[in-house]
Amino acid sequence: MDDKGILSIDFIFATLIAILIMAGMVAMVNNELSRTQTGELGEARMVGERVAGAVNAAYTNGPGFAANITIPSHLNCTVEVRNGEVRVFYGTYTVNLDIIPKVNVTTTNMTPGKYTVMNRNGTVIITRI
Repeated sequence: MDDKGILSIDFIFATLIAILIMAGMVAMVNNELSRTQTGELGEARMVGERVAGAVNAAYTNGPGFAANITIPSHLNCTVEVRNGEVRVFYGTYTVNLDIIPKVNVTTTNMTPGKYTVMNRNGTVIITRI
């Protein structure tokens, strides 16, 4: 063979190896981003669990019971409370959680901040502090 043919085969192999290395790095970066999003979605779910727990506690403990909860400011989510469910909206994801009271819950949209969940004469009311 001549020198030109050997150089072309070496170039093709070097290019193939470079493409394989770049593809592997892209996959690793994508996997790391996926883990970060999963962690943040889990944190949004935990916020929803705390809100649902506070609503359930206020409902089951009767009139006069109150609990304070905080939605962290670093988590850009919205929590919607209505009869029978709590919904957490985080980016394009929605987390649905069931709550005990199916009636007598004031519909509320909560953004990051501090709130009081109170049972006032059998109705669960959520107010921003």
